[in-house]
Amino acid sequence: MKKLSQLIKNRKISIPRDCAVTQVTNDSREVISGSLFFALRGSRADGSTFIKQALEKGAAAVFSETDIPDDIISTYSGKAVLLQVQDIYRVLSSVSAEFYDNPSRRLRVFGITGTKGKTTSACILEKILEEAGEHPGLAGTLAYRADGKTIGKAINTTPFAHTLHSLFSEMLKAGCHSAVMEVSSHALALNRVEDVCFDSAVFTNLQSDHMDFHKDRKNYFAAKAHLFELLAANSSRTGAAVINADDETAPELVKIIRSLGMTPVTYGIYNEADFRADEIRLEEKFSSFILHARGMSRPLRISLPGMYNIHNALAAVSAAVSGGIDMETAVKGAEKLVSVPGRLQRIEKGQNFNIFVDYAHTADSLLNVLQNLRRIPHRKIITVFGCGGDRDRTKRGPMGRAACENSDIVFVTDDNPRYENREQIFTDIENGIKGVFNNYEIIPGRETAIRKAVLSAGPGDIVLIAGKGHENYQLVQGKTLHFSDTEEAEKSLAERGWK
Repeated sequence: MKKLSQLIKNRKISIPRDCAVTQVTNDSREVISGSLFFALRGSRADGSTFIKQALEKGAAAVFSETDIPDDIISTYSGKAVLLQVQDIYRVLSSVSAEFYDNPSRRLRVFGITGTKGKTTSACILEKILEEAGEHPGLAGTLAYRADGKTIGKAINTTPFAHTLHSLFSEMLKAGCHSAVMEVSSHALALNRVEDVCFDSAVFTNLQSDHMDFHKDRKNYFAAKAHLFELLAANSSRTGAAVINADDETAPELVKIIRSLGMTPVTYGIYNEADFRADEIRLEEKFSSFILHARGMSRPLRISLPGMYNIHNALAAVSAAVSGGIDMETAVKGAEKLVSVPGRLQRIEKGQNFNIFVDYAHTADSLLNVLQNLRRIPHRKIITVFGCGGDRDRTKRGPMGRAACENSDIVFVTDDNPRYENREQIFTDIENGIKGVFNNYEIIPGRETAIRKAVLSAGPGDIVLIAGKGHENYQLVQGKTLHFSDTEEAEKSLAERGWK
């Protein structure tokens, strides 16, 4: 339990009186006696509408960016601390770090940002740190883990600040020496990680995504680059700034990193880099290459197909070695990762064709996956994909083109329509392909589309089910419905006799 005055000591906030705080939350349903409630404004719900509910349940203090209603002030001003603040996310970050005694300062924290590759790079780096005896924690899209054990359900790629610092605290209790975390552009823009003490920062790439939030690529890039500003601000340690030399934004990012007083560490395949791969072999079930770094050359084979997974392996190895782990340990650890759920995940039940489930949900990522699959010997490529509702509409037509140009058959279907009309989503996709391609069919209902793809596949074909990857739900009109691409593919295989 902490005093409110302790939690805001780094903020210029005056309080009418002090109070004891038992927890920090932004969910009124979680409030207990003594809670500090942050009334955050979301895309669909405004936390200020739940202030009364939080106070009725015993919140000791409330922070809000909007005016607190007069009736609530008159009823609760003598019972709780009611504060209106600017930049509420920034306040939540610093308060959360203080509440949990700044746990990231006692961990070696690796932050990974980029449009694609965060999850796989994080999983490879986690294996490397395990090999090095670091007992790592992981916070990312797939899971929140401490020394290999699940410590919470992953809801956001990068959780809100109070959840994140709670996770760091749990990692310390579990004996972790380091932590690997995916750092989303939303988290960087919304100040969720302002008070994380980063030791290393990794940039994988920048593709077009989240334009509904960032509005343009300039803002999107600035959000990603902010991770390195946070790394530079951690003056107590020498951090490694690791970037993908093959990404078109690398020169600009190099300038930023140097201006911050750091020397970038680069990795790549096509351009000169500190960590470089050549003699590349891409097979159906693995990728291999020769790693050249620091005057040494080492063969490395990962159980992940695709050129982009070589970039992911380079990112993880570069971060690990730059962070003081020896090359042999890094290579050995990288080779121990068997698979990453929903990342070109193979569904195998003895069938005579390939099925892959992948998280690709942008035009660039879908194109990348399909181009890699085309390198595998095959007869036809059958692709199932859709576009999420209430998200960037500009990527829908390009995703349709990427699918139709690189597939023999395309089934356009649902992918988390959320509150948007599915017909509008289909229209936006079709606007990019109608009159140009005739190898597609629109099939409302993702289950139906997956079933048709699997049942129509013949010997030597490849079925790609793209967009949702590891997710086990569909978001439809405010409801979260159980749905798994993997489960649906396996049902359809069982229908054909493969179980």
